[in-house]
Amino acid sequence: MPYSDLSDSPLPDAVRGPTDGLPFRGFGLEDYELAPLEVNLEDGDFEAGGRRARFGAWGRWLVARVAWIGLAALLSLGSAGIVAAMARPPATGVRPELTYAADQALSDRLDAGVRDLATLNDDVIVLGQMARSVLASLSQVNQTGLDAAFQDGDQAVSEIDTGAARLKAQLDCGTWTSARTADLSRTYSLAVIDRWQQVCVAIDSVAPLGDAWTAMENGAKVAMQVVDDINAHDAAGADALQLATQGRYDEALTRLGDASAALANAKGIATTLATVNDVSVLTEWLSRSKTMDDALALLWQTMIDSKGRVTVQVTAALKAVNDAKALLPDNNDVLQVVVNEMSGQLTADALSIETAKGQLGSALDDLTGGSASGQ
Repeated sequence: MPYSDLSDSPLPDAVRGPTDGLPFRGFGLEDYELAPLEVNLEDGDFEAGGRRARFGAWGRWLVARVAWIGLAALLSLGSAGIVAAMARPPATGVRPELTYAADQALSDRLDAGVRDLATLNDDVIVLGQMARSVLASLSQVNQTGLDAAFQDGDQAVSEIDTGAARLKAQLDCGTWTSARTADLSRTYSLAVIDRWQQVCVAIDSVAPLGDAWTAMENGAKVAMQVVDDINAHDAAGADALQLATQGRYDEALTRLGDASAALANAKGIATTLATVNDVSVLTEWLSRSKTMDDALALLWQTMIDSKGRVTVQVTAALKAVNDAKALLPDNNDVLQVVVNEMSGQLTADALSIETAKGQLGSALDDLTGGSASGQ
């Protein structure tokens, strides 16, 4: 209800409404008409002032708008960072921002270690070649070839052992356990730790090479010792036969004693080898050779006793010699069979060397993507 419809107040001078005290009464529409504004449009000062005002207002608006946009962008980036940080799984332990420097330093060490490992692999390759050379020289009963292979192989093993020990010390390759991995993960990322362990495992792959080469070298030397004993026996036996044909039976028996000693030495070696290898061919050959020696010794002693006369005893001894001779091989081809027989364990040792070489090569391929080089 408008204030104009209210009854007169007991206090005629009191203000009855918010507009009653204003001097609006008695004014008509004409009272609100404003006098026309006289503006001189040709006045340059007015035009310039208006333009400056408009540009000033527009500039203030633009600055404010740019400021608000920049603030909004900063707030958006900050929010995105917070969200990204909150989105990272807290249990993974992946903290590249904390491990980067340590990872980089360790990666440089590992890269240098891999290069040294490639050089070590060159020595392993040489050792594999020497293992094959040993088998070839032994099958050919080539002592000169064996000596050369032994020398080069020994040098390769020495360099492998020295290089592996140095690398393990440089890279601190200890025993890898879950506890150690957990401790290292405080400083390094899991990816770098895994590569570290991979390099150390590759270094450890050469550990069996020294023992395998030593076993192979010793086995080859034993085999050649048997060959030398057999050759010594045959040479002494040939000398004894030559003396016997001259009627020098006493001297023939003495020389035959030398042949029998060499044969006994070979038989002792064969007995030892039989505990780990099948050397039945060697054992049989040595047994038949001893039978022949015993038959010759009996014949020559009988000739001495009969003073060179052909007696019944001499005839029986001669028959025993012929029977023993019939059981012997016609040539030395059996020696090749015997050597191959004794090389059985050597072949296993050579295979062990080849296996270790293959493991190291595969590890290097994984570590370098197949571009490893010892240069």
